[in-house]
Amino acid sequence: MVKDIAQNLGFTALDKGSLQAAVELEDYPLQLFPMWRLPVALAAGLIVFFFLYLLTRSVIYAAVEDGKDTSFKIMVTLANKVIPIVSLIMLALCYLPGVIAGFLQLYNGTKYRRFPNWLDRWMLCRKQLGLLALALAFLHVLYTLIIPLRYYVGYRLNSETIALIKQNKTKPLDTTMVWFTDTYFVTGIMGFGFFVLLGITSLPSVSNSVNWREFRFIQSKLGHLTLLLCTAHTLLYGWDKFLKPSTYKWYLPPGFMLSLIVPCVVLVLKFVLITPCVDRAVTRIRQGWERKPAEQSAPLTLRNGAVESD
Repeated sequence: MVKDIAQNLGFTALDKGSLQAAVELEDYPLQLFPMWRLPVALAAGLIVFFFLYLLTRSVIYAAVEDGKDTSFKIMVTLANKVIPIVSLIMLALCYLPGVIAGFLQLYNGTKYRRFPNWLDRWMLCRKQLGLLALALAFLHVLYTLIIPLRYYVGYRLNSETIALIKQNKTKPLDTTMVWFTDTYFVTGIMGFGFFVLLGITSLPSVSNSVNWREFRFIQSKLGHLTLLLCTAHTLLYGWDKFLKPSTYKWYLPPGFMLSLIVPCVVLVLKFVLITPCVDRAVTRIRQGWERKPAEQSAPLTLRNGAVESD
């Protein structure tokens, strides 16, 4: 009766069960960002971990081994390493549950079996993970823009120029380095551009103006392209540094190597899913096809008046 009255008044009514659900419903408007708690906690944990990790590699190592005070790097240099690392990992975490869900559906042979609670909760907060990753990427852009204005960068540039003048030398143009740096910057710019596009389409006012196929194309196809470009940007940043023994301070790998683990896993698994044979099976399952158990699919034959299974 209450539902009918609400519908007659022009409201959309939803039956949430008996009066026992009233406590949960009444507390819901008082909750503070319930869907943001896990993404914020994850981002904070990653930031603290990588900050301490890079602090050990950069500042503490220089103080212990070389006796140099490089604590001034904490404000910009160290922050500009931690922020993009966490941003890339969180972007990869947005698409990892979708890949896992695809393999689960392929394993179960149906789309009607419920995902585990941890995966369901993970998939529900993908939007928040992506927006936090976009915010960190935007901070990375701002940090990068102020690099030429830093006193430390100007000091190093002037010192190198004066040293070359005293030695009466000039550096020849290295076209390989030109290609390398240009590709590095282009992948970063394009990755950030697509990243902003993903963030814009996640806004309710924009997502409501496109159909489901268009929204899925942007969030899935362009999303994985964004992850690929950002991963390539990080790979170009590292280039051949991993081959140099001096890179591993106290046997600790650089931060960019750790940041590539999750994105590379996501891209490899996604590549497996888009191969024609696997993609055909996943598409059939998502369209409603179900794989029947062996005992149900086995043909029956009649032998000596009895029904037997082949």
